[in-house]
Amino acid sequence: MTLSSASLSIKYGLRRAHPQRIWLRHRLERLERAEPERIKNFQERRLRHLVRVAAARSPFYRAYFRESGIAPASIRTLADLSRLPLISRHELAERGDDFRTLPRRLMWSVRSSGTSGVPIECYRTITSSVFELAVLEHQWGWFGLPPNSRRVVLRGNTFATGQNGRPTTRVRGARQLLVSSYYLTPDRLDAIVDDIRHFSPDAIEGWPSSIALLAALLRDRRLRIPVRAVITSSEVMTPGQRALIEEVFGAPVVDHYGQTERVAMAGICEAGGYHIFPAYGIVELLPVAGSSERWEIVGTSLQNCGFPLFRYRTGDEVVPAAPGPCPCGRTTPLLGVVDGRVEDTFTAADGRPLPLPSTIVDDLTGLREAQIAQMRPGVFELRVVPGNGFSEARTTAHARRNLARQFGPGQELRLRVFERLPRPPSGKLKTAVVEQTKPAEPWRLRPPTIPVERRQP
Repeated sequence: MTLSSASLSIKYGLRRAHPQRIWLRHRLERLERAEPERIKNFQERRLRHLVRVAAARSPFYRAYFRESGIAPASIRTLADLSRLPLISRHELAERGDDFRTLPRRLMWSVRSSGTSGVPIECYRTITSSVFELAVLEHQWGWFGLPPNSRRVVLRGNTFATGQNGRPTTRVRGARQLLVSSYYLTPDRLDAIVDDIRHFSPDAIEGWPSSIALLAALLRDRRLRIPVRAVITSSEVMTPGQRALIEEVFGAPVVDHYGQTERVAMAGICEAGGYHIFPAYGIVELLPVAGSSERWEIVGTSLQNCGFPLFRYRTGDEVVPAAPGPCPCGRTTPLLGVVDGRVEDTFTAADGRPLPLPSTIVDDLTGLREAQIAQMRPGVFELRVVPGNGFSEARTTAHARRNLARQFGPGQELRLRVFERLPRPPSGKLKTAVVEQTKPAEPWRLRPPTIPVERRQP
């Protein structure tokens, strides 16, 4: 969803001024070293409350309890959770409004196509958004970052539109400097560096691919921008990217795992373990068919009473966490290596690299499936499977606006309609694919010399 810097200022200002923010952080501090029984009791109290709200106000759950014959009051413990149905992404895409317990105007909307190519729209209450901020600030504190840290954010072009000829914009209410991921080119580097140094950030935050691209530009100029931490999410990072980022910014990488649906969250600690935040959501691991070493993450939100999701299948797969307690001393459960979002980098018509291109289709509506494909630099194909309310003309116009706004002028886009999008041999649909590329232009950044392998998310 595209927001102006003024809208972002209001949104983040509301979150930071919320009266429960400090109290929520204290609760998180108490739970992170609590006995498992205390954590379980907290989750069960929240679960019972959310079930009552959903059974009374959500059309989806009201119908489920009526038709199943299960009494909402019988869902009292974590063991009882298995009596509720698993919710798929397709079900959420088709019946999203039926999960709401509050009017849309009282919540914030967020859309995403994720890695599955199935566009969804979710809602979150202001209180749940405040809680998420409290969780993030709590994790940052493990690395010495203060709650009101000044952050440079790299997550796409719609944050910064090049106002006054500069590829950055400030969000004063959030203490953020937004840098356009699509203006990370050698000719704009001096302006970006000047703005970042003038801003004097505590941290760099954003997509790993965008941060690594900035780090590579800086390394090629033999420049460094020291900060206290680099905050990442949304993508799987390679060890090569991590090493490059830590070298250029002289700081540890603070990564966290989450989803648009906001059903579960985990964050890395100083010792490298990914700790689940049990106050945020309940995490179940569903066996993956045909594998004894992989489980799908199933999440139940404990904070978003306006859009309750119980036992939501995230589609993200995880391998076992390392045995034994985490060396950091925290008692919250650990999450293993997550197979999260991994995307090819697109190339604009003028040769610019374009990180995380699936954002082009994130806010499209009326679709069951969507995929953006690069046929050659600057030439893209939008592939869609129509859903409720689909309009070919409206979808094409919306996608072209997104393309021009995020990738810049001079790009080409065509739309193709399918009954079902073709799958690769793995069966897993990718939202963004490169099907044909040209050799890299001479000015393009050289890749890090460190070997590329998978890492923990």
